[in-house]
Amino acid sequence: MAVGVSAVFMGSFPIFLRPISTELGWGRATFPQIITVMSLVAALLMPVAGGLVVRFGVHRPVASGLMFAALGMLLLSFLQGKDGFFWLAALCLGAASAIAGPPAYIGLISTWYDRNRALAIGCILSVAPACSQALVAPATQLLVNAFGWRISYRILALVVLMVGLIASLSFLRPRASIQEDRGPVSAAGANAFKALRTPVFWLLAIASCLANGTVIGLQVHLVAWLTGRAVPAATAAFVISTLFLGGVAGAFVAGFVADRTRRIRVLQIFYAFPLIGLLAMGASTYLPFLLAGALLIGIGGSAVTGLAPYLVTRYFGVKASAEIFGVQLGMTLLTIGIVPVLIGLGYDLTGSYTIPMIFAGVSVAIATVCIGLADRVSGGGLRAAKIESDATAGADL
Repeated sequence: MAVGVSAVFMGSFPIFLRPISTELGWGRATFPQIITVMSLVAALLMPVAGGLVVRFGVHRPVASGLMFAALGMLLLSFLQGKDGFFWLAALCLGAASAIAGPPAYIGLISTWYDRNRALAIGCILSVAPACSQALVAPATQLLVNAFGWRISYRILALVVLMVGLIASLSFLRPRASIQEDRGPVSAAGANAFKALRTPVFWLLAIASCLANGTVIGLQVHLVAWLTGRAVPAATAAFVISTLFLGGVAGAFVAGFVADRTRRIRVLQIFYAFPLIGLLAMGASTYLPFLLAGALLIGIGGSAVTGLAPYLVTRYFGVKASAEIFGVQLGMTLLTIGIVPVLIGLGYDLTGSYTIPMIFAGVSVAIATVCIGLADRVSGGGLRAAKIESDATAGADL
């Protein structure tokens, strides 16, 4: 996960946005379109990726996905405009997001953890990429300053290829004793279709789409937003590194709390953190405000990433969780692909990030409200699931 698309490509994207857009004569909405195409491809390939994991296990599909990620970043280094390299890179990165994405790891996690599943999911899906992003952002800024953005993309591609292949082919193995009963998608069943007709599924989906899409959109445009307000580029890189580092704390805290609480309103607080952070960063360019805001956005974004699959298992059980989360993740990826472009388009139309950031705040507020209603429309589903989980955790372990 530390060398996947969400970590290396998305972690370095804010640093590349301005120099690439300037050199190629693009507006701020053009380069983020690669995220839109990438997300659409990933959403469409999610069912195929699940089938690959079932047939070949986890390690070989993940290794193939990371090879696609490295190839995609390599192709970006040859960009001359919105040419064949642009679209082919988007396709490769989309394939990498699906094949080496969260669904493969969630199945793997389920073979090793039960009682502390939320914490395990948060650590693997959020802590690993967040730690990587915290290093990738300033390192990429140094590389761009020293070698330019083209050479920098080639260096990152080489890191992904070398580290990713070693890690995935050598260490990714399910727990053999329960592999058959708890394989990546073998527990998914027809209950997923019933879940799609329930209000709680759509509340979870809307909350995930708006919260994750907005946080990613903020990450993509954060450096450009800050430098446009006379914040030095080095300071902006440090701020976004703080944002990524905040994701480490968010994953641990949210996972720890989710494994022990019976109230969805406690978890609702994590969905509100990005809104508070955005307000702090918008209020002043004074460094403590920027760092505090970035920290809150990072904590909230990482928490939401880990809580989304965990809440699916809580409300709908483990049996169909892989299938249900796959549908929800597909929706989320589409939103992640659209929001950065919308923010960039808002900047191009108004010449300022003010209006786009207002809409970003409203989106996070809606997500926060939706997640708070989930327990009510499910008839206390989270509390019931928590009680049932506590009663059976010993036997499961």
